[in-house]
Amino acid sequence: MEMLWGSDWAEFKPERWLQRDEEGKWSFVGRDPYTYPVFQAGPRICLGKEMAFLQMKRVVAGVLRRFKVVPAVENEFEPSFIVFLTSKMKDGFPIRIEGRGDLD
Repeated sequence: MEMLWGSDWAEFKPERWLQRDEEGKWSFVGRDPYTYPVFQAGPRICLGKEMAFLQMKRVVAGVLRRFKVVPAVENEFEPSFIVFLTSKMKDGFPIRIEGRGDLD
């Protein structure tokens, strides 16, 4: 929505959710839940929101403990962001999963 995000609403800009401090370090800045409606907000908030976040954290922790996720892109590859309710990259973002040698 141009009213919320400005004239460059269609551009992929992660800095919309980031803020730089005096030391130059980036940190996440939360938004009003009505602005980013993935789980909705207010009295009709998704009942499974907290469970979804818990499951996501568990899966990510399990995968990253055993594997490294490495971008598998060529030098000329430029990711293209698709604006949708559940945003994604056009044609995906190619990665390579490498096992960590220190865990067996």
